[in-house]
Amino acid sequence: MPRFSIVVPVYKVPAYLGECLDSVLGQDFGDFEVIGVDDCSPDVCGEILDQYAANDARVRAVHLPENVGLGNARNAGLAHAGGDYILFLDSDDLLLPGSLSAMAERLDAADSPDILVYDYARSYWDGRLVRNSLARHLHEDGPASFSLADRPELLNLLQVAWNKAYRREFVEAAGLLFPAGYYEDAPWTYCAMAAAESLAVLDRVCVHYRQRREGGNILSTVSRKHFDAFDQYDRVFAYLDSRPELDRWRGPLFRKMIDHYLTILERPGRLPEEAKAEFFHRAAHDYRRRIPAGFERPAGRDGYKFAMLERDAYALMTGSATAVRTRQVVKTKARQAVKGSKKRAMGLFYRSQQHTDLDENLALFSAYWSRSVSCNPAAIDAELARRAPHIRRVWAVRPDLMDSVPRGVRAVPLGSRDFWTVAARAKYLVNNVNFSDRLVKRPGQIHLQTHHGTPLKKMGLDQREYPISTSMNFDDLLRRCDRWDYSLSSNAHSTRVWERVYPSRYETLETGYPRNDALVNASAADVLAARVELGLSEDTTALLYMPTHRDYEKSFRPRLDLARIASELGPDTVLLVRGHYFYKPSPQVEELRATGRIIDVSAHPRVESLYLAADALVTDYSSAMFDYALLDRPIVVFADDWEIYSTVRGVYFDLLSEAPGAVARSQDELLDVLAGGAWRGAEADRRRAAFRRRFCDFDDGRAAERVVRKVFLGDDREIPVTPLADRPHVPSPAELAGAVRVPSRTENRVPVYVPERERADEPAYVPERLVTAEAGYAAEPDPVAETAYAPEHELTAEPALAEEPAYAPQPELVAETAYAEEPELAAESWFAPEPAFTAEPLPAPEPVPAAEFAYAELREEERAEEEPDEGPDDEPDARDAHIDDAADESAPEISVPAWARAEPFAPSAPLDADSFFGPPPTRAPQERAVAAPVSEALAAYSELFPQSGHGMSIPRQPVSADRAGHDVAQDRADDRPAARGLPLPPLSGADEPVTAPEPPSAETA
Repeated sequence: MPRFSIVVPVYKVPAYLGECLDSVLGQDFGDFEVIGVDDCSPDVCGEILDQYAANDARVRAVHLPENVGLGNARNAGLAHAGGDYILFLDSDDLLLPGSLSAMAERLDAADSPDILVYDYARSYWDGRLVRNSLARHLHEDGPASFSLADRPELLNLLQVAWNKAYRREFVEAAGLLFPAGYYEDAPWTYCAMAAAESLAVLDRVCVHYRQRREGGNILSTVSRKHFDAFDQYDRVFAYLDSRPELDRWRGPLFRKMIDHYLTILERPGRLPEEAKAEFFHRAAHDYRRRIPAGFERPAGRDGYKFAMLERDAYALMTGSATAVRTRQVVKTKARQAVKGSKKRAMGLFYRSQQHTDLDENLALFSAYWSRSVSCNPAAIDAELARRAPHIRRVWAVRPDLMDSVPRGVRAVPLGSRDFWTVAARAKYLVNNVNFSDRLVKRPGQIHLQTHHGTPLKKMGLDQREYPISTSMNFDDLLRRCDRWDYSLSSNAHSTRVWERVYPSRYETLETGYPRNDALVNASAADVLAARVELGLSEDTTALLYMPTHRDYEKSFRPRLDLARIASELGPDTVLLVRGHYFYKPSPQVEELRATGRIIDVSAHPRVESLYLAADALVTDYSSAMFDYALLDRPIVVFADDWEIYSTVRGVYFDLLSEAPGAVARSQDELLDVLAGGAWRGAEADRRRAAFRRRFCDFDDGRAAERVVRKVFLGDDREIPVTPLADRPHVPSPAELAGAVRVPSRTENRVPVYVPERERADEPAYVPERLVTAEAGYAAEPDPVAETAYAPEHELTAEPALAEEPAYAPQPELVAETAYAEEPELAAESWFAPEPAFTAEPLPAPEPVPAAEFAYAELREEERAEEEPDEGPDDEPDARDAHIDDAADESAPEISVPAWARAEPFAPSAPLDADSFFGPPPTRAPQERAVAAPVSEALAAYSELFPQSGHGMSIPRQPVSADRAGHDVAQDRADDRPAARGLPLPPLSGADEPVTAPEPPSAETA
């Protein structure tokens, strides 16, 4: 008897049938049978079935003498099914790789429940993949097996038969069969769910539900056949009548019935206009005769519709609907007019700042869409403070995250007037992703693109070959790349990829990644301090588990059974678990942390400390492996879904054959690797050495120095890269402890619990590494209102963290496939509140050159109805996404805790109002037109634009007469300190003192 019987009804799908059957026969779980039912299809579908049956004994072809419809075709397949569980798969849909294995594993864990519910994604003809918007109901927290009463929200899911596996004995005992008709899935699904004594869920996309361009869904046709819904719900309630023990479900199923009726009535493309009144009256009749005792109408607009049905008031309902639509249109247009005015005002302000002088000693920094002070930009900032303190450093930070800015960092709220002032005047623009499209690079400004990872997956223009992995606009991507002056690279592999996938005229700097200096230069004291901070003892083996983002998972759910891993490896092994920063905190991880089995370090602000503290890294496809390899410590690759990941996203090399250490394809293999010592064996060492030679080219501990000298000080002298063999060795925890510790399997032993540290009020800065993720699913249109058991609100998706794609997290979505997810952002909340406006926070328009500004205003008005309002600091989306989603999975959560106090962030030069935007200190004095003192300008500015900014309020500066109309497009070298005679720091060593330039004379100031 096979484990699964998969019933595939077939009718007029010759173009899709072969792909459907291949998706089943290619599963890595082979204990199944396929029952293909030819519903008298008038084409070659029957022959295709026969051919597959002849080539594979697991396929059985059943030919019906006449067309009987989908429901009866499924019944014919049921009659031939002999498996433990029955699945239904439409003949134009796909079963994703690894799905049967995952189902079998989940069924075993749940002790053979009556029904297993799994997830799906809509697969559109243009390559888009959109996950079920109610996927949050499929979380696997809590008991593996439960009753519908424990989780009634499962009734909200789409009422279809093909997203569930049914125990065959349960189906036979419950007397379940499909009726004929349009809506045959409704009675099957509701009756099965109500009758089941035990349920289980699988939080995994197993089916791609094809959405054809030419249609093909009978529910989308205008016809009186939609009246079939009344007959189907008669069957549902007749089933309840025959089983008194199911009376408790009359209320919920009544609600589902009315929701379904209203959807058919209101959804365009269903009922002919002349039939709507008749349908309404029949629905009202069903309402009055089936309303259960004690039923309470829902609140709000839905409740109003229920009341109209109860009164059979069709004219009143249609009239009120028209009035509501009219009111909504008026409110929307008024709101858009206010927002448009705010945008135009901010655009004019930004344009005015673009006509002022560039400040040669001002740098604007940002990282990860202004979410944190971290990664390569933060490491450059710290080095710049030491080597060129005359350059003032300002960070752009989201308004809602200003409280998390480390001490000593001067920051401006993203989208505020201060931000646009700095963006317009700063000589240097530094980011590890792209700035907003609304930021216009002025002649003379220098844009440094640092990137934030080494690419394993396909990036940039290479993603054109993998359309389901991105919704990127490649023309917009190239325009962003054209703003770059410099692009950093940490190895030759990255250089080749960046220059090919981001083709433009920038200069590649093969300096290494500045953020990795902290790893290469770490000492034994740093390693010990990192372990003490986490509460790790000398005899503890710490395994850092850092999985990458999965686009089909809206929250972090470890792919490993962490409790089992911790238990089998024994009390001397501690798991440090770091979820991707696109994910919200995991209840599962929190539960395990509370029991002392793991330490959840997802919110730890310094991933470098975690690297130093860990004995080994366990990851999948995260680019954390490229950074961790610098420490020359063991790395274990857990690649349970490599085929899916590499096929959907595309990769640059075969990780399985070129891994930096041992490879495990299942949890059992991973336990064998960790407990048997293969993680630190000779073969793992050989693989890691080859990986290091290939990917650790330039990171020798002086990357930040190279960048600062070249970009900010104009020093073209080359600092030779220290060969890999000559770099200092950072001792491992085992070496410091004086012995190599090997985790061993034990039984019934609990690992040491390490309590969470107290959080400090003000976290101190330490350079941190963050990553991008493949993006998440695009938000699905309401599945169909038939499924609304209770008012549901879709989750706001995390933005996708791919370089450009909104694929969107992320977080993050790859393991089963990558899905695009459009972030639904309330753009107004990203801007600092403006006292002048009471309606909403201030969004800013897309800044454009003066000649294009009028057109930009018109374009914004035209787009107002099509997309949410966003300011100059909008999150990455299909138009304005970031670039490097190949980076490590190490960014902090939005609220950054202080796990330990450190020295404050090195401060910039003083930022007093009278000197902030004064002329550069080394510039020759110029004759300027008589203007009011800067302090008076500041007072006037504060009166016009009062702000409570984080670090400063920036005065406007009048343009001098000699600069009016001046062409600032000069050779870049002329604007560097070296070209103006500033002495350069010596090259001999990083610890030599740096002499700051002489302050400007009083006359110059």
